[in-house]
Amino acid sequence: MKRIPIPEGIKPLCLIVPLLLSACHTDPHRTGVNDVATAGHVPADYIDPTKSLFPLGNYPQSVDKWFPPGPDRHVPVMDTAAQQRHFSDLKSRYFGMGTGEKSPWNPYYIASVLTKGAEAARDASISEYLGAQSVSWGENFRIHPDSWKQQVRNNATTSVDRVYRPSERGIAVRETLVRVLPTADPAYDDPRQAGQGYPFDNLQMSSVRPGTPVYVLAASRDRRWKYALSPTVTGWVRSEDIAAVDQQFVTEWLTLADKNLGAFIKESVSVHEGGQYYFTARPGTILPFRNRQPGFFDVTMPVRKSDGRAQIRQVRLQKDEFVAMPWEMTPGNIAVLMKSMSGRPYGWGNYNFYNDCSAEMRSLMMPFGIFLPRNSAAQIKAAARIVDLSQEDTSTRLRYLTEHGRPFTTLVYIPGHIMLYTGNTVINGQNVPMTYQNIWGLRPVDSDSRSIIGGAVFLPLLASYPENPGLVSLAGKAQFKLGFIE
Repeated sequence: MKRIPIPEGIKPLCLIVPLLLSACHTDPHRTGVNDVATAGHVPADYIDPTKSLFPLGNYPQSVDKWFPPGPDRHVPVMDTAAQQRHFSDLKSRYFGMGTGEKSPWNPYYIASVLTKGAEAARDASISEYLGAQSVSWGENFRIHPDSWKQQVRNNATTSVDRVYRPSERGIAVRETLVRVLPTADPAYDDPRQAGQGYPFDNLQMSSVRPGTPVYVLAASRDRRWKYALSPTVTGWVRSEDIAAVDQQFVTEWLTLADKNLGAFIKESVSVHEGGQYYFTARPGTILPFRNRQPGFFDVTMPVRKSDGRAQIRQVRLQKDEFVAMPWEMTPGNIAVLMKSMSGRPYGWGNYNFYNDCSAEMRSLMMPFGIFLPRNSAAQIKAAARIVDLSQEDTSTRLRYLTEHGRPFTTLVYIPGHIMLYTGNTVINGQNVPMTYQNIWGLRPVDSDSRSIIGGAVFLPLLASYPENPGLVSLAGKAQFKLGFIE
């Protein structure tokens, strides 16, 4: 594993194990430099001796192929009462409504975090990546010098107040990347190794969407970064991406969110009014709204004033961009989201605001009022019921999923990766489970290469793939668990 989990800022496990989502050449014989030179041409799927592209031609990526039009599209896959229970939990975790167990705006929760020593996770990261024996590579394929490590260490080593202060509450005013350390510089493992280098920047943790409550634990020495706690992750964000909130703002925002909360369902939406651009919103972004009219919503949003404090503004959004939560969880509505999200590139830790496996599941479920944690291991644990098939062989696992899986509410977990079961399909005369997932790629047994998929796709779970039988099946990993959301 690349790094130990960070309490309340856990780096997604689908980010911790790139070897798992590894890859190999589509030909059982791995093309090397000499092979290319001898052949006198470069195969279309060739990247370098450790990478090639997995061919998706046999697996159509049209959403309508897997969700054919018909009356079943409008039948909910989760009942209203269950959705409301999930929705209440989501509002509690975000805004402190109800128990408010882990909301950044809940003073009791924050006080408990501060008492336990919030700087421990930060200091562990400093030691891991900036210690005397630590080695990492930059984007220029060179090892980071000691001077770089010292500079980042000095900037990150600031005091964390152990006393709760209401003035440290804040809100994200635009989508912002969450970093392990206060630097935009990447820190790769040895890029010469398969499954290392781009896009697996060890310092890229996650992202926080606009309108997300946060609590600032510390600031970097140069003030460019804030060490902030959000509902799902704790890490360094750019100072200009969040704004401070006072009690008046919090009270008004919570009143609005409790009455009407909505979610973006389109990838991506430029939120602007007149000539003023505010932020980009994607599925997974939730905001209160004041009014709903035929064809549009009047949505409230936070804006950062010149003094660094937040104020509430209003913008009009179209109904094909934004919906009231919880959105009815039907195959048709899920299809709307997937049509927008599928095909997007894989983003380790939300690199460039793309999703990885767990971010994809989280963003997909958010409009339906379902809160999922940020990493794959936590997501499967959050399921209402878990069936562990790790002791079964691959064929038994696949058969159980086809017979007992519930389309759209069954998560499939393997170490470091998670996907959504969408139903069954017939391939070569066999009934096999189909999944929707955001995946980097597949690997052979020896892990010395990667067959890259690199995005959000529909992919069946097979015992082996005819494109390259040497690839390890996702259903053949050491662990295989099903999590039933409802």
